Amino acid sequence: MNRHFLACAALFALAGASHAQSGVNIYGVLDTNLGWGSGSVSDNKQVGTGGLMGSRLGFRGTEDLGDGLKANFVIEHGLNSDTGMQASPAPGLFWNRLAYVGLGSRFGDVNLGRQYTPTFLVHATYDAFGPQGVAAQQVLLGSMEFAQPASIRAANSVSYLTPNTLGGFALTAMVSANEGSPTGGKYTGLSLTWQGGSLSTTAAFARYYNPALDDLDAFTLGARYSFGAFTLYGLYDRANSGNGPDSHGVQVSGTYTVGVLDLKASIARSVLKSPGGVEIGSTQRAGVGFVYNLSKRTALYGQYAHLANSHGAAAAVNGAVTGPNEGANGVDLGIRHAF
Repeated sequence: MNRHFLACAALFALAGASHAQSGVNIYGVLDTNLGWGSGSVSDNKQVGTGGLMGSRLGFRGTEDLGDGLKANFVIEHGLNSDTGMQASPAPGLFWNRLAYVGLGSRFGDVNLGRQYTPTFLVHATYDAFGPQGVAAQQVLLGSMEFAQPASIRAANSVSYLTPNTLGGFALTAMVSANEGSPTGGKYTGLSLTWQGGSLSTTAAFARYYNPALDDLDAFTLGARYSFGAFTLYGLYDRANSGNGPDSHGVQVSGTYTVGVLDLKASIARSVLKSPGGVEIGSTQRAGVGFVYNLSKRTALYGQYAHLANSHGAAAAVNGAVTGPNEGANGVDLGIRHAF
């Protein structure tokens, strides 16, 4: 981290302190774990990062412009807390997680820049394990969407979010430009969420620009229901291309809370099919885990996952390698601190 970056950070902090109508928050996450992976070809032991949340340093700011109008921005740098190096997603970008600025009003929010896609937010919201860890995200990882440049975040994007005044409904729409890139990157999508009491559900529709596939259309549906200490999650995803492989996946997961302890479990299956409809890869992932909250900021966690591959799939976790149609296992034990 160079002196220029530290000077910018200091200016952000001073700006927040000197203007009553403005606010700038510095925040972050450090998440480091011990990880084990086993497969039929090779095993791996490692000190890893991001077993519960992605490690990051971020700045978030708002300014009240009057008459219900406000300006806002978010910039986030992702890092590997085990090595101090920049995180691998988009390695050429310093602000590789989020970088956007926008305006909010009683008519909704409009943001421009690098943002999470509505499709990814369904995957992250309706998985009991969230977006990280050996037991999480099989539906996304086994889908055709995951290979697209905008699978998680879309650069050069414009988004609109409706205000929280629609009787439990919320609409998010996004479009991003590939800006001449022949490899794609363009994403167009929207999601509709309804929340009432203990139940919430979100449906997302998206198109990923990819000339090699004649584009990719995706539908993702998630639901969550809480009753007492138990929360049940369901997730379904289907992606269809014009002349390439298709995919679909389904998952059921749950969380049971006992005091400061969250117990989690999930089972998921993803299937990849050829353009002719022949199954060319299938992975079933079962996982269990816990999160023990030492405080509001600090937690200990653990996850275990077993992967069963068939029809040519060879998925593994934590750096292990397994052969086609062979099983794999993974364990994470770690600590996460948020500030």
